[in-house]
Amino acid sequence: MITTVIDDITIHAFTCGQVKVKQSHRNPSPGAPVILLDPFWTDWLPIWVWVIEHPEGIIVVDTGENEQVTNDTYLRCGGVNGWINRKILRFDIQASLEIGNQLKALRIKPDAVRWVVLTHLHIDHTDGLKHFPRAEILVAKTEFKQPYGSVPCTFPQWFNPRLIDYNQSNRHFGKAYPVTTDGRVIIVPTNGHSHGHQSVIVRGSTLDVFLAGDTTFTEQQLHHRQVAGICLDKTMDSRTIDTIRQYCQDRPAIYLPTHDRASADRLKSHQLTRIVN
Repeated sequence: MITTVIDDITIHAFTCGQVKVKQSHRNPSPGAPVILLDPFWTDWLPIWVWVIEHPEGIIVVDTGENEQVTNDTYLRCGGVNGWINRKILRFDIQASLEIGNQLKALRIKPDAVRWVVLTHLHIDHTDGLKHFPRAEILVAKTEFKQPYGSVPCTFPQWFNPRLIDYNQSNRHFGKAYPVTTDGRVIIVPTNGHSHGHQSVIVRGSTLDVFLAGDTTFTEQQLHHRQVAGICLDKTMDSRTIDTIRQYCQDRPAIYLPTHDRASADRLKSHQLTRIVN
């Protein structure tokens, strides 16, 4: 666990499992057929989950994995998407690393979490949902109605999220949804990786924290304008990357993708993402 403080907001980073993906999944590539046939895997990549302690309540951004995913039968309920997930993903996760159990280190009960924001509905972001039956789950309406690559049979039976229809204008992203009434935690659309991918911004007095989900795999991909191989709409994702780059030029920000090994270290040291054109 890595912890930092932005003004009076505390942000924790937990590694809730590890994932290996195909090299062509992470790196620029033509897409799905190549990924399925690719024999080369990445090293283990972290699955970061972010816990925000805000004066208005506790917010969890994405939920990581659960140990059931290592069972060969876990994804068989998912039809074609379940089969594809089994072919292109490998997981390493024990029960002790599930987000509900790791919260105990902070003496936070999962039932005390007020909001869970899902950047999108892929399993490595949703498989910890089971720990939060009492939280309000926030998902982009487009993501929920047009899921891409998700395995809905793995969602808890009680899963009934609030569907986000962004109701605020935003200079960079066009629109936004305020999670907190003070406007210091907002959700912005960052489409491309999936139909309704979204990111969370924690706004501080001197710097922002940009919880980016899977907009890119690494900060370096943001710097180099690299669209990952696993992407629904490469043109849209490229526009999203350019928008985030502009945001980081205009506001001091720490850009934190879910699968970047260095994300938590940048958070801890308040290392800004400096964009050079």
